[in-house]
Amino acid sequence: MEQKARQAEHSQRRAGADRRAGAIANEHGRQSIFWNAANPDLVWSLRVAVPFSYAASKNHLFALRRQGHVALRRESRAMRTEITLRLRQALAGRRIAHNKVWLDILVQKPNHRGDAINVVDLVCDAVKDAIPVDDRWFCIRRLDWEIVKANPQLFIGLGQDSLEDCQICSYCGQIKPLLAFNKAKHCPLGVGRQCKDCRRRGRILAKQHQEPAGGRARE
Repeated sequence: MEQKARQAEHSQRRAGADRRAGAIANEHGRQSIFWNAANPDLVWSLRVAVPFSYAASKNHLFALRRQGHVALRRESRAMRTEITLRLRQALAGRRIAHNKVWLDILVQKPNHRGDAINVVDLVCDAVKDAIPVDDRWFCIRRLDWEIVKANPQLFIGLGQDSLEDCQICSYCGQIKPLLAFNKAKHCPLGVGRQCKDCRRRGRILAKQHQEPAGGRARE
């Protein structure tokens, strides 16, 4: 029992040191208010179009049914399904990396009554249904609108700036290739959630913490 307790305490100290190392790396890599990143250079991209309808707006997505149930409106569901189907057709045979997915959206509105930004929710839900990458990886590269009186369309573009499968380190928060993580069969991607760099730096911090007073910190 004492040995298990010591092992558990050692694991907790190691994990704490790894988290501190990750927090330091995260602080060094964060953006400032002057963040002005250029648009990513996409290695692949495609676009699809569907007839525009205000059913795509988040203000029209849901309806209150009997007994207080909230349901997705039929028109909104149909539009979401149509976007998903067209994306699947356009993506047929294409491998999508577990990495950032960049979205371009152009809303052709018949009038100036609705907000273009309100279509983002439905578009992202439709894209999520079409590809094997979670919407936490989605980024809006461009969102624009124009007034089109006849046959307005909703244009949706997808693309990626990398073909490498990656994962977010839960300690430093950085996007890293799967090779930067230790293997773990029980995890969905086959690797753990903490990168090797955070573990290595955590070991260094732990050793420094164990140094006697006045001792020289190990590199």
